[in-house]
This record gives sequence, C-alpha cells and structure tokens, in this order.
Amino acid sequence: MIPKLQPRTDVVQSEKLTREFDDMQRLIDALNSKEIPEGIATAITQQLEPLSSQGIPVAQYTTSLKATRSSILKLVEKQLKLVPQKHHQKLWMALGMTALGLPFGVVFALMLKNFAFLGLGMPIGMGIGIGIGTKLDEQAKAEGRQLDLE
Repeated sequence: MIPKLQPRTDVVQSEKLTREFDDMQRLIDALNSKEIPEGIATAITQQLEPLSSQGIPVAQYTTSLKATRSSILKLVEKQLKLVPQKHHQKLWMALGMTALGLPFGVVFALMLKNFAFLGLGMPIGMGIGIGIGTKLDEQAKAEGRQLDLE
C-alpha cells in the first residue's frame, strides 16, 4: 500500500499547487486500487518521501510534484503496463499528425503543385492516430491495465 501525501498548509495558496497535489493524490488512490508488487510499491514510496518535507518552497514543491508524478507514471507503465485513461489516444494523435499527416500533406502539395495543401494531411493523420489510440485504450481497459485517472 502506497501512503498518501500529508497536506501542507500552503497548498491552498496556489491554484497550480492545489491541482498538482490533487493529481498526485488521485494517482496514489488509483495505484492503491490495483495490485502493485511490493518492490514497485516500495520504489514509489521512496520517490514520494522527499515530498513530505514541509521546508520545500511552493514553486519548487509544485515542480517536484509534477516531476515525481511523471516518474511514477513512467515506472508503472514500463514495469506493470498500467496507463492512465486516454494515454494511447494522446500519444497516437501526436504520432499520427507527425508521422502520417505531414507526409500525406507533402504528397497532396506535390500532386496538386500548390503548397497551400500542405496542412491537409494533418487532420487525416490526427484521425488515424486517434483511432489507433482509442483502440489501444479500449484494449488496456479490457485487460484491466488502465488506471482510473486521466
């Protein structure tokens, strides 16, 4: 079981800090709802220990929360194949736009001999990427590998 962070008195002073703190608490709740092996739970707890210090300035604490949250998500994705909701959709949307959309746009622009059509491939690539990502997200949910957070 991964322990929750203790609320700080200065959390309410900053909207950004409040949002990051709440996101971290939701991540911990989502991880605790899954069966996490003891070794990984210990590694996550060790990453959370520096955040329990009250002496960290607000700006640095916000940055540390965000970095730690990202690090934990990468760890559970790599080790346990657990991903947040819409993870694959966001990833594949960007990949579709860059890896598929730009080449399609170049082909359209060259075929029509008008570089105004260069951006035409972007929505095509985005649609293909969102389709692939949505399918992968549905597969992760069906296999129970999706965390209950976005």
